[in-house]
Amino acid sequence: MAGSRLMYLRTSLLIGFLFVSFCAFAAEPPFVSNVRAEQRTDGSKLLDVYYDVDDPDSSQLMISIRFSDNNGATYNIIPESLSGDVGLVVPGENKHVIWDAGKDMPGVFNTLFGVAVTADDHFIEDFTIPLPNLPQGAKPLEMVLIPAGSFTMGSPDSEQDRGSDEGPQHQVTISKSFYMGKYEVTQAQWEAVMGNNPSYFIGNPNNPVEQVSWNDCLEFISKLNQMDLGTFRLPTEAEWEYACRAGTTERFYWGDDPNYTQIEDYAWYGGNNIVNGAKEVGTKLPNPWNLFDMIGNVYEWCQDTYSGYSSTPEIDPVVTNSGNYRVLRGGVWNYSADSCRSADRGGNGPDYASYYFGFRLSRTQ
Repeated sequence: MAGSRLMYLRTSLLIGFLFVSFCAFAAEPPFVSNVRAEQRTDGSKLLDVYYDVDDPDSSQLMISIRFSDNNGATYNIIPESLSGDVGLVVPGENKHVIWDAGKDMPGVFNTLFGVAVTADDHFIEDFTIPLPNLPQGAKPLEMVLIPAGSFTMGSPDSEQDRGSDEGPQHQVTISKSFYMGKYEVTQAQWEAVMGNNPSYFIGNPNNPVEQVSWNDCLEFISKLNQMDLGTFRLPTEAEWEYACRAGTTERFYWGDDPNYTQIEDYAWYGGNNIVNGAKEVGTKLPNPWNLFDMIGNVYEWCQDTYSGYSSTPEIDPVVTNSGNYRVLRGGVWNYSADSCRSADRGGNGPDYASYYFGFRLSRTQ
């Protein structure tokens, strides 16, 4: 354990004193040291955490930060409002993380919080699945690491063009990292596994597969899992929105874009898709976690039954009740821009296939 100390931090927002102890946990290598923190005195309710991290064998590390409110017995509080050197980080000195304590812990005072900074080098940021029988020039099946964390799911009542099914907003924790497909599953990838191509918009093997139902996707995944290439599944709705937002909180993962002037750089949708139909994956800009076409192109099936949201915090939620619809996310090539917002959601029957519907894979570590 390195860099432990107790600090007493005064903040007007938290009414009294916020007591914070700082410690660092890491295997060797990597090694975390010199953890220190400062409460800002400008009334912003922000806390600056600094640390050093060293690993001679790794060019990138996965940095996570957890908090304890029981004197370090457990570190099970995952802060949502973090920015700076957290997530994938290059080793070095004087790393800086900003925590908006006032936003995450409103009204809390006279509480002892322990802070654990953890570095992990046992991860693969992204990798390619050696899918057999892909034609020359076909995009490979690439997976991107999505780190564990927390976020606010849904949209606020004040969000422009909000749908009524996007609330209530609630905190969701994704407790374990997982892998998400870098692209929507393509026609070439589908054909390599299934031996057929159900798509309407054919001619480019790197177009997303469409005209697939939720049940069709499960059949594809079942056959893929028999190829000894890993254990794949559809993402849960919570995982999908968490990965789509990629740490952002605005309407879109590039910002609020109130006049829809930036969306054409990120998505194929009704406003820029002059020649109707799905388009080759990966031709627009990715989100901050390097996932392409999370909005636009084709709607993406999720695991969950389409249902109303919880009003309380959840950990790894998935809805599997007997409802008639399954969740679809992400907007589509001929719908309006508002359907491409990160919180937008819809659904359809599990047997229904359309040239609007495709999917993206998830894979557990």
